[in-house]
Amino acid sequence: MSTVNERVASLRKWMAEQGVEALVVPTMDPHNTEYVAEHWQCRRWISGFTGSAGTVVVTAREAYLWTDSRYWLQASEQLSGTPLSLKRDLVDETINQWLRSNVKGVVGYPADMMTKGLSAELFEGVNAQPLAQDPFDLLWEDRPAFPLTKAERMPDELAGETAKSKLSRLTQWMRERGKQELLVSDLAEVAWTLNLRGDDIPYTPFLISFLLARADGRHTLYIHKEQIGKEIEDYLTSLSVSLAPYEEAPREKEEDTPIAFWKAIKTPAEQEGFREAHRRDGAAMVKFLRLLDETGGKGWTELRADEVLTACRAEQPGFRGRSFETIVGYGPHGAIVHYEPTPETDVPLAPRSFLLIDSGGHYDCGSTDITRTIPLGTLTDEERLVYTLVLKGHLQLQNIHFPDGTVGLQLDTAARMPLWRAGYDYGHGTGHGVGHRLCVHEGPVQIRKNCRRDTTLPFHAGQNITNEPGLYIEGKFAVRHENTMLCVPAMENEYGKFLKFEPLTLCPYDLRPIIVGMLTAEERRWLNDYHQLVRETLTPRLKEEVDRQWLAQATRPI
Repeated sequence: MSTVNERVASLRKWMAEQGVEALVVPTMDPHNTEYVAEHWQCRRWISGFTGSAGTVVVTAREAYLWTDSRYWLQASEQLSGTPLSLKRDLVDETINQWLRSNVKGVVGYPADMMTKGLSAELFEGVNAQPLAQDPFDLLWEDRPAFPLTKAERMPDELAGETAKSKLSRLTQWMRERGKQELLVSDLAEVAWTLNLRGDDIPYTPFLISFLLARADGRHTLYIHKEQIGKEIEDYLTSLSVSLAPYEEAPREKEEDTPIAFWKAIKTPAEQEGFREAHRRDGAAMVKFLRLLDETGGKGWTELRADEVLTACRAEQPGFRGRSFETIVGYGPHGAIVHYEPTPETDVPLAPRSFLLIDSGGHYDCGSTDITRTIPLGTLTDEERLVYTLVLKGHLQLQNIHFPDGTVGLQLDTAARMPLWRAGYDYGHGTGHGVGHRLCVHEGPVQIRKNCRRDTTLPFHAGQNITNEPGLYIEGKFAVRHENTMLCVPAMENEYGKFLKFEPLTLCPYDLRPIIVGMLTAEERRWLNDYHQLVRETLTPRLKEEVDRQWLAQATRPI
Protein backbone atom coordinates (compact mmCIF):
# COMPACT_ATOMS: atom_id res chain seq x y z
CA MET A 1 0.00 0.00 0.00
CA SER A 2 1.39 3.41 -0.94
CA THR A 3 2.21 6.00 1.72
CA VAL A 4 0.83 9.54 1.87
CA ASN A 5 4.21 10.83 0.72
CA GLU A 6 4.12 8.56 -2.34
CA ARG A 7 0.54 9.51 -3.13
CA VAL A 8 1.26 13.24 -3.00
CA ALA A 9 4.33 12.73 -5.20
CA SER A 10 2.32 10.82 -7.81
CA LEU A 11 -0.43 13.47 -7.72
CA ARG A 12 2.12 16.26 -8.24
CA LYS A 13 3.54 14.42 -11.24
CA TRP A 14 0.04 14.11 -12.73
CA MET A 15 -0.66 17.80 -12.07
CA ALA A 16 2.52 18.83 -13.88
CA GLU A 17 1.53 16.74 -16.88
CA GLN A 18 -1.94 18.33 -16.95
CA GLY A 19 -0.80 21.92 -16.44
CA VAL A 20 -2.59 22.25 -13.10
CA GLU A 21 -0.76 24.47 -10.63
CA ALA A 22 -2.96 23.70 -7.63
CA LEU A 23 -5.46 20.95 -6.89
CA VAL A 24 -8.29 21.36 -4.38
CA VAL A 25 -9.71 18.16 -2.86
CA PRO A 26 -12.75 18.69 -0.59
CA THR A 27 -14.51 16.10 1.55
CA MET A 28 -17.51 15.74 -0.70
CA ASP A 29 -19.49 13.60 -3.10
CA PRO A 30 -21.86 14.74 -5.89
CA HIS A 31 -24.65 15.17 -3.31
CA ASN A 32 -22.81 17.16 -0.62
CA THR A 33 -23.41 14.28 1.79
CA GLU A 34 -21.96 14.57 5.30
CA TYR A 35 -20.77 10.97 5.43
CA VAL A 36 -18.99 10.24 2.19
CA ALA A 37 -18.97 6.79 0.60
CA GLU A 38 -15.59 5.10 0.32
CA HIS A 39 -15.53 5.71 -3.43
CA TRP A 40 -15.27 9.48 -2.84
CA GLN A 41 -12.91 9.46 0.16
CA CYS A 42 -10.21 11.08 -1.97
CA ARG A 43 -9.26 13.71 0.62
CA ARG A 44 -8.66 11.00 3.22
CA TRP A 45 -6.65 8.92 0.74
CA ILE A 46 -4.35 11.75 -0.33
CA SER A 47 -3.77 13.16 3.18
CA GLY A 48 -4.09 10.28 5.63
CA PHE A 49 -6.35 12.49 7.78
CA THR A 50 -9.41 10.47 8.82
CA GLY A 51 -11.63 13.23 10.27
CA SER A 52 -15.03 13.81 8.71
CA ALA A 53 -14.37 17.39 7.54
CA GLY A 54 -11.49 19.05 5.74
CA THR A 55 -10.15 20.30 2.41
CA VAL A 56 -6.71 19.61 0.91
CA VAL A 57 -4.82 21.93 -1.42
CA VAL A 58 -1.74 20.58 -3.21
CA THR A 59 0.79 22.48 -5.33
CA ALA A 60 4.19 21.46 -6.67
CA ARG A 61 5.92 22.61 -3.47
CA GLU A 62 3.27 22.94 -0.79
CA ALA A 63 0.34 20.95 0.56
CA TYR A 64 -2.17 21.93 3.23
CA LEU A 65 -5.21 20.57 5.03
CA TRP A 66 -7.84 23.04 6.24
CA THR A 67 -10.13 21.72 8.98
CA ASP A 68 -12.18 23.05 11.90
CA SER A 69 -11.41 23.17 15.62
CA ARG A 70 -12.88 19.73 16.31
CA TYR A 71 -9.98 18.15 14.47
CA TRP A 72 -6.92 20.33 15.08
CA LEU A 73 -5.28 17.92 17.54
CA GLN A 74 -6.15 14.86 15.47
CA ALA A 75 -4.97 16.45 12.23
CA SER A 76 -1.68 17.56 13.78
CA GLU A 77 -0.96 13.98 14.78
CA GLN A 78 -2.05 12.37 11.51
CA LEU A 79 -0.25 14.87 9.24
CA SER A 80 3.05 14.46 11.09
CA GLY A 81 5.72 13.11 8.73
CA THR A 82 3.69 13.84 5.59
CA PRO A 83 4.09 16.66 3.05
CA LEU A 84 0.90 18.29 4.39
CA SER A 85 0.66 21.04 6.99
CA LEU A 86 -2.40 22.07 9.01
CA LYS A 87 -4.40 25.24 8.37
CA ARG A 88 -6.98 26.08 11.04
CA ASP A 89 -10.42 27.23 9.90
CA LEU A 90 -11.44 30.65 11.29
CA VAL A 91 -7.90 31.23 12.60
CA ASP A 92 -5.51 30.99 9.66
CA GLU A 93 -6.05 32.45 6.21
CA THR A 94 -8.91 30.95 4.21
CA ILE A 95 -8.42 28.69 1.23
CA ASN A 96 -9.56 31.48 -1.07
CA GLN A 97 -7.10 33.94 0.48
CA TRP A 98 -4.25 31.47 0.17
CA LEU A 99 -5.05 30.61 -3.45
CA ARG A 100 -5.32 34.26 -4.45
CA SER A 101 -1.98 35.04 -2.84
CA ASN A 102 -0.01 31.99 -3.94
CA VAL A 103 -1.43 30.57 -7.18
CA LYS A 104 -1.39 32.39 -10.52
CA GLY A 105 -2.15 29.45 -12.82
CA VAL A 106 -4.97 26.93 -13.09
CA VAL A 107 -6.61 25.64 -9.91
CA GLY A 108 -8.21 22.28 -10.63
CA TYR A 109 -10.84 20.33 -8.72
CA PRO A 110 -12.73 17.04 -9.24
CA ALA A 111 -15.91 17.91 -11.11
CA ASP A 112 -18.16 15.61 -9.05
CA MET A 113 -16.87 16.83 -5.67
CA MET A 114 -17.82 20.51 -5.75
CA THR A 115 -21.15 22.28 -5.21
CA LYS A 116 -21.94 25.72 -6.60
CA GLY A 117 -21.97 27.17 -3.10
CA LEU A 118 -18.57 25.76 -2.16
CA SER A 119 -17.13 26.74 -5.54
CA ALA A 120 -18.24 30.34 -5.04
CA GLU A 121 -16.68 30.39 -1.56
CA LEU A 122 -13.34 28.86 -2.58
CA PHE A 123 -12.71 30.25 -6.03
CA GLU A 124 -13.75 33.90 -6.14
CA GLY A 125 -11.03 35.68 -8.09
CA VAL A 126 -9.26 32.39 -8.85
CA ASN A 127 -8.73 30.67 -12.22
CA ALA A 128 -10.52 27.47 -11.15
CA GLN A 129 -11.49 24.76 -13.61
CA PRO A 130 -13.12 21.33 -13.17
CA LEU A 131 -10.79 18.50 -14.11
CA ALA A 132 -11.54 16.78 -17.39
CA GLN A 133 -10.12 13.59 -15.93
CA ASP A 134 -10.39 12.28 -12.36
CA PRO A 135 -6.79 11.74 -11.16
CA PHE A 136 -7.94 9.45 -8.37
CA ASP A 137 -9.28 6.94 -10.88
CA LEU A 138 -5.74 6.72 -12.23
CA LEU A 139 -3.65 7.01 -9.07
CA TRP A 140 -5.74 5.30 -6.38
CA GLU A 141 -5.11 1.60 -6.78
CA ASP A 142 -8.09 -0.51 -5.73
CA ARG A 143 -10.30 2.56 -5.39
CA PRO A 144 -13.55 1.34 -3.80
CA ALA A 145 -16.35 0.66 -6.26
CA PHE A 146 -19.59 2.60 -6.47
CA PRO A 147 -21.94 1.34 -3.73
CA LEU A 148 -24.98 -0.53 -5.04
CA THR A 149 -27.30 -1.58 -2.21
CA LYS A 150 -30.94 -2.52 -2.62
CA ALA A 151 -33.70 0.02 -2.09
CA GLU A 152 -36.34 -0.57 0.59
CA ARG A 153 -39.50 1.28 1.57
CA MET A 154 -39.96 3.25 4.75
CA PRO A 155 -43.46 2.11 5.74
CA ASP A 156 -46.10 4.84 5.49
CA GLU A 157 -47.23 4.16 9.04
CA LEU A 158 -43.74 5.02 10.32
CA ALA A 159 -43.24 7.97 7.98
CA GLY A 160 -46.62 9.49 8.80
CA GLU A 161 -47.08 10.84 5.26
CA THR A 162 -47.15 9.01 1.95
CA ALA A 163 -44.68 9.70 -0.83
CA LYS A 164 -47.65 10.57 -3.04
CA SER A 165 -48.61 13.35 -0.64
CA LYS A 166 -45.04 14.64 -0.44
CA LEU A 167 -44.67 14.72 -4.22
CA SER A 168 -48.01 16.51 -4.50
CA ARG A 169 -46.78 19.14 -2.05
CA LEU A 170 -43.58 19.54 -4.05
CA THR A 171 -45.30 19.93 -7.42
CA GLN A 172 -47.75 22.43 -5.93
CA TRP A 173 -44.81 24.43 -4.54
CA MET A 174 -43.17 24.37 -8.00
CA ARG A 175 -46.31 25.48 -9.82
CA GLU A 176 -46.78 28.38 -7.44
CA ARG A 177 -43.27 29.57 -8.36
CA GLY A 178 -43.46 28.85 -12.07
CA LYS A 179 -40.87 26.06 -11.91
CA GLN A 180 -41.26 23.31 -14.46
CA GLU A 181 -38.41 21.14 -13.15
CA LEU A 182 -36.53 20.85 -9.86
CA LEU A 183 -33.50 18.61 -9.30
CA VAL A 184 -33.35 17.13 -5.80
CA SER A 185 -29.71 16.16 -5.21
CA ASP A 186 -29.58 15.97 -1.41
CA LEU A 187 -29.79 12.25 -0.58
CA ALA A 188 -31.76 12.81 2.62
CA GLU A 189 -34.33 14.82 0.68
CA VAL A 190 -34.64 12.13 -1.99
CA ALA A 191 -35.04 9.44 0.68
CA TRP A 192 -37.60 11.44 2.67
CA THR A 193 -39.66 12.46 -0.37
CA LEU A 194 -39.96 8.94 -1.79
CA ASN A 195 -40.04 7.14 1.60
CA LEU A 196 -37.11 5.03 0.41
CA ARG A 197 -34.02 3.91 2.29
CA GLY A 198 -30.82 2.10 1.31
CA ASP A 199 -27.32 1.46 2.61
CA ASP A 200 -25.02 3.24 0.13
CA ILE A 201 -23.49 5.69 2.61
CA PRO A 202 -21.80 4.80 5.91
CA TYR A 203 -24.14 5.36 8.88
CA THR A 204 -26.84 6.97 6.71
CA PRO A 205 -29.52 4.79 5.07
CA PHE A 206 -29.44 6.50 1.68
CA LEU A 207 -29.49 5.50 -1.96
CA ILE A 208 -27.08 7.45 -4.16
CA SER A 209 -29.51 9.01 -6.61
CA PHE A 210 -31.02 12.19 -8.02
CA LEU A 211 -34.75 12.97 -8.19
CA LEU A 212 -35.93 15.23 -10.99
CA ALA A 213 -39.36 16.52 -10.00
CA ARG A 214 -41.62 18.00 -12.66
CA ALA A 215 -44.57 20.31 -12.23
CA ASP A 216 -46.71 18.08 -14.46
CA GLY A 217 -46.36 15.21 -11.96
CA ARG A 218 -44.06 13.03 -14.09
CA HIS A 219 -40.84 12.53 -12.16
CA THR A 220 -37.54 10.72 -12.76
CA LEU A 221 -35.26 8.91 -10.31
CA TYR A 222 -31.68 8.69 -11.57
CA ILE A 223 -30.16 5.61 -9.96
CA HIS A 224 -28.33 2.44 -10.83
CA LYS A 225 -31.11 0.14 -12.03
CA GLU A 226 -29.75 -2.93 -10.23
CA GLN A 227 -30.61 -1.24 -6.92
CA ILE A 228 -34.33 -1.31 -7.71
CA GLY A 229 -36.20 -4.58 -7.32
CA LYS A 230 -39.53 -5.35 -8.96
CA GLU A 231 -41.58 -4.38 -5.88
CA ILE A 232 -39.87 -0.99 -5.56
CA GLU A 233 -40.12 -0.36 -9.30
CA ASP A 234 -43.87 -1.00 -9.18
CA TYR A 235 -44.13 1.30 -6.15
CA LEU A 236 -42.30 4.09 -7.99
CA THR A 237 -44.46 3.58 -11.07
CA SER A 238 -47.54 4.11 -8.89
CA LEU A 239 -46.03 7.49 -7.94
CA SER A 240 -45.41 8.41 -11.60
CA VAL A 241 -41.66 8.14 -11.00
CA SER A 242 -39.70 6.61 -13.87
CA LEU A 243 -36.13 5.29 -13.68
CA ALA A 244 -33.08 6.51 -15.58
CA PRO A 245 -29.33 5.78 -15.32
CA TYR A 246 -27.55 7.65 -12.54
CA GLU A 247 -24.89 8.98 -14.93
CA GLU A 248 -27.55 10.78 -17.02
CA ALA A 249 -28.75 13.04 -14.20
CA PRO A 250 -28.71 16.79 -15.07
CA ARG A 251 -26.35 17.70 -12.23
CA GLU A 252 -25.92 21.32 -13.24
CA LYS A 253 -29.34 22.15 -11.76
CA GLU A 254 -28.30 22.69 -8.19
CA GLU A 255 -31.08 24.48 -6.34
CA ASP A 256 -32.49 24.91 -2.86
CA THR A 257 -35.72 23.06 -2.21
CA PRO A 258 -38.39 23.39 0.49
CA ILE A 259 -37.89 19.75 1.50
CA ALA A 260 -35.34 20.45 4.25
CA PHE A 261 -37.89 22.61 6.08
CA TRP A 262 -40.71 20.10 5.56
CA LYS A 263 -38.81 17.10 6.87
CA ALA A 264 -37.57 19.09 9.88
CA ILE A 265 -41.16 19.20 11.21
CA LYS A 266 -41.70 15.62 12.31
CA THR A 267 -45.09 14.03 11.74
CA PRO A 268 -46.88 12.59 14.79
CA ALA A 269 -45.87 9.12 13.55
CA GLU A 270 -42.21 10.20 13.28
CA GLN A 271 -42.35 11.75 16.75
CA GLU A 272 -43.66 8.51 18.23
CA GLY A 273 -41.04 6.61 16.25
CA PHE A 274 -38.33 8.72 17.83
CA ARG A 275 -39.76 8.09 21.29
CA GLU A 276 -39.77 4.33 20.70
CA ALA A 277 -36.25 4.37 19.25
CA HIS A 278 -35.01 6.15 22.37
CA ARG A 279 -36.78 3.70 24.67
CA ARG A 280 -34.92 0.85 22.98
CA ASP A 281 -31.69 2.82 22.94
CA GLY A 282 -32.09 3.71 26.58
CA ALA A 283 -32.46 0.06 27.53
CA ALA A 284 -29.27 -0.71 25.61
CA MET A 285 -27.42 2.14 27.30
CA VAL A 286 -28.48 0.98 30.76
CA LYS A 287 -27.12 -2.51 30.13
CA PHE A 288 -23.90 -1.10 28.73
CA LEU A 289 -23.37 1.31 31.63
CA ARG A 290 -24.10 -1.45 34.13
CA LEU A 291 -21.51 -3.74 32.51
CA LEU A 292 -18.94 -0.93 32.47
CA ASP A 293 -19.74 -0.01 36.07
CA GLU A 294 -19.31 -3.59 37.26
CA THR A 295 -15.80 -3.82 35.83
CA GLY A 296 -14.74 -0.22 36.28
CA GLY A 297 -13.34 -0.59 32.79
CA LYS A 298 -10.75 -3.15 33.93
CA GLY A 299 -9.64 -5.14 30.91
CA TRP A 300 -11.47 -2.77 28.55
CA THR A 301 -10.08 -0.44 25.91
CA GLU A 302 -11.78 2.33 23.97
CA LEU A 303 -12.50 -0.01 21.07
CA ARG A 304 -13.78 -2.69 23.45
CA ALA A 305 -16.25 -0.17 24.91
CA ASP A 306 -17.57 0.54 21.41
CA GLU A 307 -17.92 -3.19 20.69
CA VAL A 308 -19.87 -3.83 23.90
CA LEU A 309 -22.17 -0.85 23.37
CA THR A 310 -22.93 -1.85 19.78
CA ALA A 311 -23.66 -5.40 20.93
CA CYS A 312 -26.11 -4.07 23.54
CA ARG A 313 -27.90 -2.05 20.86
CA ALA A 314 -27.96 -5.02 18.51
CA GLU A 315 -30.05 -6.93 21.09
CA GLN A 316 -32.85 -4.39 20.68
CA PRO A 317 -35.64 -5.02 18.14
CA GLY A 318 -35.41 -3.14 14.85
CA PHE A 319 -31.74 -2.17 15.26
CA ARG A 320 -30.29 -1.25 11.86
CA GLY A 321 -26.76 -0.19 12.83
CA ARG A 322 -24.86 2.74 14.30
CA SER A 323 -25.99 6.21 13.27
CA PHE A 324 -22.39 7.48 13.16
CA GLU A 325 -18.88 6.35 14.00
CA THR A 326 -18.82 6.01 17.78
CA ILE A 327 -16.67 8.55 19.61
CA VAL A 328 -15.00 6.86 22.57
CA GLY A 329 -12.35 9.02 24.22
CA TYR A 330 -10.66 8.10 27.48
CA GLY A 331 -8.88 10.82 29.47
CA PRO A 332 -6.86 13.08 27.11
CA HIS A 333 -8.46 11.47 24.05
CA GLY A 334 -11.80 12.91 25.13
CA ALA A 335 -10.40 16.40 24.62
CA ILE A 336 -10.05 15.66 20.90
CA VAL A 337 -13.61 16.67 20.12
CA HIS A 338 -14.40 14.08 17.45
CA TYR A 339 -11.78 11.49 18.35
CA GLU A 340 -12.50 8.03 16.99
CA PRO A 341 -10.29 5.22 18.32
CA THR A 342 -8.33 3.08 15.91
CA PRO A 343 -6.16 0.02 16.56
CA GLU A 344 -3.17 2.39 16.47
CA THR A 345 -4.60 4.89 18.99
CA ASP A 346 -6.67 2.55 21.18
CA VAL A 347 -5.77 2.76 24.88
CA PRO A 348 -6.78 0.69 27.93
CA LEU A 349 -9.16 2.19 30.47
CA ALA A 350 -7.88 2.85 33.97
CA PRO A 351 -9.60 3.54 37.32
CA ARG A 352 -9.37 7.32 37.09
CA SER A 353 -10.65 10.24 35.01
CA PHE A 354 -13.48 10.22 32.47
CA LEU A 355 -14.57 8.10 29.53
CA LEU A 356 -16.57 10.17 27.01
CA ILE A 357 -18.86 8.22 24.68
CA ASP A 358 -20.83 9.92 21.90
CA SER A 359 -22.87 7.30 20.05
CA GLY A 360 -26.17 6.51 18.41
CA GLY A 361 -28.21 3.94 16.58
CA HIS A 362 -30.60 3.60 13.68
CA TYR A 363 -33.76 1.63 14.43
CA ASP A 364 -36.59 0.82 12.06
CA CYS A 365 -38.66 3.54 13.73
CA GLY A 366 -36.10 6.31 14.25
CA SER A 367 -32.54 7.33 15.11
CA THR A 368 -30.67 8.32 18.27
CA ASP A 369 -27.68 10.47 19.27
CA ILE A 370 -26.46 10.54 22.87
CA THR A 371 -23.33 11.47 24.79
CA ARG A 372 -22.51 10.45 28.32
CA THR A 373 -19.37 11.15 30.33
CA ILE A 374 -18.55 8.31 32.72
CA PRO A 375 -16.18 8.46 35.72
CA LEU A 376 -13.97 5.38 35.97
CA GLY A 377 -12.52 6.03 39.41
CA THR A 378 -10.85 8.82 41.35
CA LEU A 379 -11.56 12.28 39.98
CA THR A 380 -9.77 15.57 40.46
CA ASP A 381 -11.49 18.70 41.73
CA GLU A 382 -11.15 20.16 38.23
CA GLU A 383 -12.87 17.15 36.65
CA ARG A 384 -15.80 17.38 39.06
CA LEU A 385 -16.09 21.15 38.53
CA VAL A 386 -16.15 20.84 34.74
CA TYR A 387 -18.63 17.95 34.86
CA THR A 388 -21.01 19.97 37.01
CA LEU A 389 -20.73 23.17 34.97
CA VAL A 390 -21.50 21.34 31.71
CA LEU A 391 -24.44 19.58 33.34
CA LYS A 392 -25.83 22.91 34.57
CA GLY A 393 -25.74 24.34 31.04
CA HIS A 394 -27.28 21.17 29.62
CA LEU A 395 -30.15 21.29 32.15
CA GLN A 396 -30.76 24.99 31.56
CA LEU A 397 -31.26 24.47 27.82
CA GLN A 398 -33.30 21.29 28.26
CA ASN A 399 -35.78 23.08 30.51
CA ILE A 400 -36.06 26.44 28.78
CA HIS A 401 -39.44 27.84 27.64
CA PHE A 402 -39.35 30.25 24.71
CA PRO A 403 -41.65 32.00 22.20
CA ASP A 404 -42.49 30.23 18.96
CA GLY A 405 -40.06 31.52 16.31
CA THR A 406 -37.07 31.90 18.63
CA VAL A 407 -33.81 31.14 16.81
CA GLY A 408 -30.89 28.90 17.72
CA LEU A 409 -28.54 31.84 18.20
CA GLN A 410 -30.73 32.96 21.11
CA LEU A 411 -31.20 29.51 22.63
CA ASP A 412 -27.46 28.83 22.63
CA THR A 413 -26.86 31.27 25.46
CA ALA A 414 -28.84 29.12 27.92
CA ALA A 415 -26.35 26.26 27.59
CA ARG A 416 -23.24 28.44 27.78
CA MET A 417 -24.14 30.85 30.57
CA PRO A 418 -22.95 28.69 33.51
CA LEU A 419 -19.72 27.98 31.64
CA TRP A 420 -19.15 31.63 30.68
CA ARG A 421 -19.61 32.72 34.30
CA ALA A 422 -16.75 30.39 35.23
CA GLY A 423 -14.56 31.52 32.34
CA TYR A 424 -15.02 28.48 30.09
CA ASP A 425 -16.33 28.01 26.55
CA TYR A 426 -16.41 25.43 23.75
CA GLY A 427 -15.90 25.81 20.02
CA HIS A 428 -18.56 23.54 18.54
CA GLY A 429 -22.28 24.02 18.16
CA THR A 430 -24.71 23.19 20.94
CA GLY A 431 -27.42 21.43 18.92
CA HIS A 432 -28.35 19.96 15.54
CA GLY A 433 -31.45 18.28 14.19
CA VAL A 434 -31.66 14.49 13.86
CA GLY A 435 -33.14 12.79 10.83
CA HIS A 436 -35.89 10.18 11.04
CA ARG A 437 -33.80 7.16 10.08
CA LEU A 438 -31.89 9.53 7.84
CA CYS A 439 -28.71 11.49 8.63
CA VAL A 440 -28.06 11.89 12.34
CA HIS A 441 -27.05 15.51 11.63
CA GLU A 442 -29.97 17.32 10.06
CA GLY A 443 -30.78 20.94 9.28
CA PRO A 444 -31.97 23.46 8.68
CA VAL A 445 -31.96 24.81 12.26
CA GLN A 446 -29.02 24.66 14.63
CA ILE A 447 -28.19 25.94 18.09
CA ARG A 448 -24.77 27.61 18.22
CA LYS A 449 -23.21 30.95 19.08
CA ASN A 450 -22.20 31.85 15.51
CA CYS A 451 -24.53 34.17 13.62
CA ARG A 452 -25.23 32.41 10.33
CA ARG A 453 -28.22 31.25 8.32
CA ASP A 454 -28.93 28.01 10.23
CA THR A 455 -28.79 29.76 13.62
CA THR A 456 -31.20 32.51 12.57
CA LEU A 457 -34.02 30.23 11.40
CA PRO A 458 -37.07 29.95 13.67
CA PHE A 459 -37.89 27.01 15.93
CA HIS A 460 -41.38 25.53 15.71
CA ALA A 461 -43.21 22.63 17.34
CA GLY A 462 -42.32 19.30 15.77
CA GLN A 463 -38.63 20.01 15.20
CA ASN A 464 -36.06 18.02 17.10
CA ILE A 465 -32.61 19.13 18.21
CA THR A 466 -29.69 17.85 20.25
CA ASN A 467 -28.46 19.51 23.43
CA GLU A 468 -24.71 18.93 23.78
CA PRO A 469 -22.59 21.49 25.59
CA GLY A 470 -19.09 20.37 26.50
CA LEU A 471 -15.71 21.43 27.85
CA TYR A 472 -12.36 20.17 26.58
CA ILE A 473 -9.25 20.43 28.73
CA GLU A 474 -6.42 19.72 26.29
CA GLY A 475 -4.12 16.93 27.34
CA LYS A 476 -6.30 16.00 30.32
CA PHE A 477 -9.97 15.14 29.82
CA ALA A 478 -13.31 16.30 28.44
CA VAL A 479 -16.95 16.38 29.48
CA ARG A 480 -19.99 16.45 27.20
CA HIS A 481 -23.64 15.73 28.01
CA GLU A 482 -25.99 15.19 25.08
CA ASN A 483 -29.69 14.46 24.77
CA THR A 484 -31.95 14.61 21.74
CA MET A 485 -35.03 16.74 22.37
CA LEU A 486 -38.38 17.36 20.66
CA CYS A 487 -39.76 20.88 20.37
CA VAL A 488 -43.36 20.83 21.70
CA PRO A 489 -46.02 23.40 22.71
CA ALA A 490 -45.71 24.75 26.25
CA MET A 491 -48.52 27.31 26.56
CA GLU A 492 -50.42 29.98 24.67
CA ASN A 493 -51.59 33.28 26.11
CA GLU A 494 -51.90 36.97 25.25
CA TYR A 495 -48.14 37.08 24.64
CA GLY A 496 -48.29 34.40 22.00
CA LYS A 497 -47.33 30.72 21.65
CA PHE A 498 -44.56 29.34 23.83
CA LEU A 499 -42.54 26.18 23.24
CA LYS A 500 -40.43 23.84 25.35
CA PHE A 501 -38.30 20.76 24.86
CA GLU A 502 -39.36 17.19 25.56
CA PRO A 503 -36.27 15.06 26.22
CA LEU A 504 -36.33 12.04 23.93
CA THR A 505 -33.08 10.52 25.17
CA LEU A 506 -33.60 8.25 28.17
CA CYS A 507 -30.38 7.52 30.04
CA PRO A 508 -29.05 8.47 33.48
CA TYR A 509 -26.38 11.07 33.98
CA ASP A 510 -23.72 9.72 36.29
CA LEU A 511 -24.35 11.28 39.70
CA ARG A 512 -20.94 10.57 41.23
CA PRO A 513 -18.98 13.53 39.74
CA ILE A 514 -21.64 16.15 40.52
CA ILE A 515 -20.79 18.88 43.03
CA VAL A 516 -24.34 18.98 44.33
CA GLY A 517 -23.85 22.30 46.11
CA MET A 518 -23.27 23.98 42.74
CA LEU A 519 -26.76 23.04 41.53
CA THR A 520 -29.63 25.38 42.26
CA ALA A 521 -32.78 23.94 43.83
CA GLU A 522 -34.45 24.23 40.43
CA GLU A 523 -31.61 22.35 38.69
CA ARG A 524 -31.77 19.55 41.28
CA ARG A 525 -35.51 19.28 40.67
CA TRP A 526 -34.98 19.14 36.90
CA LEU A 527 -32.37 16.41 37.34
CA ASN A 528 -34.53 14.35 39.69
CA ASP A 529 -37.60 14.72 37.47
CA TYR A 530 -35.63 13.58 34.43
CA HIS A 531 -34.23 10.58 36.29
CA GLN A 532 -37.71 9.66 37.47
CA LEU A 533 -38.88 9.74 33.83
CA VAL A 534 -35.94 7.54 32.79
CA ARG A 535 -36.56 5.07 35.61
CA GLU A 536 -40.32 4.77 35.05
CA THR A 537 -40.01 4.47 31.27
CA LEU A 538 -37.08 2.06 31.05
CA THR A 539 -37.64 -0.29 33.99
CA PRO A 540 -40.36 -2.27 32.14
CA ARG A 541 -38.02 -2.53 29.14
CA LEU A 542 -35.16 -4.16 31.06
CA LYS A 543 -35.11 -7.96 30.91
CA GLU A 544 -32.61 -8.59 33.69
CA GLU A 545 -33.18 -7.82 37.35
CA VAL A 546 -29.56 -6.71 37.73
CA ASP A 547 -30.19 -3.96 35.15
CA ARG A 548 -33.35 -2.83 36.93
CA GLN A 549 -31.49 -2.64 40.23
CA TRP A 550 -28.63 -0.71 38.65
CA LEU A 551 -31.08 1.77 37.08
CA ALA A 552 -32.88 2.34 40.38
CA GLN A 553 -29.58 3.25 42.03
CA ALA A 554 -28.34 5.34 39.10
CA THR A 555 -31.53 7.46 39.07
CA ARG A 556 -31.92 7.94 42.82
CA PRO A 557 -32.99 11.45 43.85
CA ILE A 558 -30.34 13.86 45.02
